[in-house]
Amino acid sequence: MLSYRHAFHAGGIADVHKHAVLALLLDHFRNRDKPYAVIDIYAGRGVYGLNSLEAQKRKEFEHGIAKLIARPDRLPQLKTYWAAVDAVNEAGLARYPGSPHIVRHQMRDGDDLIVNELHPADYEDLRRWAGDAPNIHVHRRNALEAIVALVPPSIRRGLVLVDPSYEIKTEYDTVPVAVSKSFAKWPQGVFAVWYPVLVEDRYVATRQKLLELIPADILQTEFDLGRRKDYDGMQSSGLWIINPPWKIEEEIDRAGLWLAKQLGQERPARHRMMWLRQSKG
Repeated sequence: MLSYRHAFHAGGIADVHKHAVLALLLDHFRNRDKPYAVIDIYAGRGVYGLNSLEAQKRKEFEHGIAKLIARPDRLPQLKTYWAAVDAVNEAGLARYPGSPHIVRHQMRDGDDLIVNELHPADYEDLRRWAGDAPNIHVHRRNALEAIVALVPPSIRRGLVLVDPSYEIKTEYDTVPVAVSKSFAKWPQGVFAVWYPVLVEDRYVATRQKLLELIPADILQTEFDLGRRKDYDGMQSSGLWIINPPWKIEEEIDRAGLWLAKQLGQERPARHRMMWLRQSKG
């Protein structure tokens, strides 16, 4: 199924939460001189124009990044995220960086970025965005096949971002199986798996399957978007972080609580975090 386009949701509250957490994870890897690799399985495009027909149809960015970009009191701990957003906006808010661009913006010469996108138009955009950069590798493959085939990377320190649309309902079952197979090949990797909280609560079975199949620490960060309780769309956006870096939960919680004060629609937003499994103090 190729109907899903991330451009419709670029810069919304769910994106802000997801990309803030991604930026904090990247900071962890950059804190050491050793190189690292990032594998982005559902990469989309590199950068999204917020004046595009897709972005203007829903205008989700108005409830997300538009509320934050001009704030003078932006949270310093999210400097990597702010820098990536500012870099694509010279005057006012016109563009939003996707996850590949957030990674690219702070990569060092020795780091690697592996991106995968199946949608033909987005894949071509992604190839143009990557250009001839020697440390960006672009693939067009089925995501759940790619997540197994592309690990382990040649640099054995790094992160896999798994960001499905879940428009295909079977992904709630197939994603944790594919992630578990990938983890088995790269047990030292960090895996960040995004999920939506919808009325059906299908994510609960996905979470349980991850716990059953993956013998590792798993941290859950979940952001309530502040919508009406009777809203039948996405109520919350979450990430399961497998093999989370030491003490990353403190940084994520600080960022989540700050974002919750700034965002929210019909009611205040909220951030919730919990360990699904924790073996180390």
